[in-house]
Amino acid sequence: MTEIPEHLLARSKARRAAMGGGGGDDAPAAATPAAADAATPAPAAAAAPAAAAPVAPVEAKVEPTPPWVEAAQARKKIPYWAVPVLFLLPLWAVVYALTLDPPTNADSPITVGAEVYSTNCATCHGPTGGGSGNIPALIGDTAVTKEFPKPAEQIAWVALGSAGWTQAGETKLPGGRAVAGGMPAWAASLEPEDLMAVVLHERTTLDKEEFDIEAWEDGFEETLTKYVPDEADAYMAVLEEWKTTPPA
Repeated sequence: MTEIPEHLLARSKARRAAMGGGGGDDAPAAATPAAADAATPAPAAAAAPAAAAPVAPVEAKVEPTPPWVEAAQARKKIPYWAVPVLFLLPLWAVVYALTLDPPTNADSPITVGAEVYSTNCATCHGPTGGGSGNIPALIGDTAVTKEFPKPAEQIAWVALGSAGWTQAGETKLPGGRAVAGGMPAWAASLEPEDLMAVVLHERTTLDKEEFDIEAWEDGFEETLTKYVPDEADAYMAVLEEWKTTPPA
């Protein structure tokens, strides 16, 4: 018999093992590790990667609402119909203010003069200065602004009355009308500021003359010193006060 070399037998066994065939008594032992591994079922866990464990959701931290925000949210809202009302309130306020009577100062010369006239002069000359019977009117053709072009002359006339005027040597009024009796003297019963206030009322309120301090100062000191010398300084003091704060 011909002896087959060992290296050829080994090569033949290896070829049969690679082709999956048996190889005599040594075939089971010659099974390759790959074949053995193929015969053994692999665990399912090894065939696929392990599934990732689920991550628990993280709850967002809720910040507490500030108390002033809660108060604003809970506050009642302005009704829609009230918006135009609020918008027009300033306009209504202006209209209302313009319809009010102008404020009056109870101590102003104009107010005092009106009160003095109503109490002492209106009975004869009428509430509006229209006169009555033989008593001349203080407005119109016989207006005091015509009979007494200078306020100082009217003050002297009211202070002296018709009797004192004639005693001072005057037979006519500065405007040219002859002096008639009946005008009482008011210097003894009216303070200088009240007497000047009633003259102011007759000239500005009744005769609509605009107050002009320069017109009142015209011949004022000379006239009052001539006709009422004892009270001239008191009348001058009133005029100085009106010069600082004009009557209104």
